[in-house]
Amino acid sequence: MESERSLEGLLQELSPEQRERVRGYAEYLLAGPPERSKAGTGDGPGPEAEVTLREITSETVYQICRLSDTLTPPKKFMVAQNAVSIAQAHFEPHAWFRAVYADETPVGFIMLYDSPEEKEYFLWRFMIAEPHHGKGFGRRALELLIDYVRTRPDATVLETSCGQGAGSPEGFYERLGFRRNGKIIDDEVVMELVL
Repeated sequence: MESERSLEGLLQELSPEQRERVRGYAEYLLAGPPERSKAGTGDGPGPEAEVTLREITSETVYQICRLSDTLTPPKKFMVAQNAVSIAQAHFEPHAWFRAVYADETPVGFIMLYDSPEEKEYFLWRFMIAEPHHGKGFGRRALELLIDYVRTRPDATVLETSCGQGAGSPEGFYERLGFRRNGKIIDDEVVMELVL
């Protein structure tokens, strides 16, 4: 009961438009998966596929949430579930989030803290479904995000954080030019890319 009241209280703090979006997503998730969902399957696009970042809609949210189920330990412990990220994004006015597609197949999720007022751009969440690892989709998706951040006011640095140990994405970020900057957030090292 306590969590229901807390959720209802949070919903009341949203604008009517945001409240309807969150309710729509929740209703869609409760309805169950579409019959022909390809999300998270081993079939799908090859490395030559075109990678795009697309808005998540009521028609695609379930597929994007299910991508989290494809991650196995230790990688699944390195990033929050997409459903949690999408819910958080609806309560954070500076969240910019997109699904990662390879051709017409959803293969990942990316979320940015995008605050021109604070001159802060932080890669908050990023995942590629495990069946699609090693195809270059993650690198190309991150390059698209970096291109987007470069268009933002006063953007000079893109930061992110990552856990350490088995499954850490630190090497991936280093190959794209990110370097540790000495900060620590919740036991995660902070890395930055100078734009």
